[in-house]
Amino acid sequence: MTSLPSSRGAALLRAASLGLVAGLLLGGLVLLGRGVKGVFVPSDCAGLSDPECQLTRETERDLGRVQTLSGGALVALGAALFALTRPRPPAPPEGP
Repeated sequence: MTSLPSSRGAALLRAASLGLVAGLLLGGLVLLGRGVKGVFVPSDCAGLSDPECQLTRETERDLGRVQTLSGGALVALGAALFALTRPRPPAPPEGP
């Protein structure tokens, strides 16, 4: 097998990392949105007794907290990975 040229390998690595960043950001934003909805929007308790309604609301609130934290962590991880893999500007030329 032959190895990839340096520029093609770097471009492939950058494209793969961009896909990973996009997946982390989109997944994190969806999870963050669902978590915020679970924390702040109470569920409809039509047809449930009071203990069932209370259990459902507590479960959704606690699960929403976990989803919010996990979504925020994924967004932060995606942003950090983007900052690490973005193309660097060329160095300024040295003066005389």
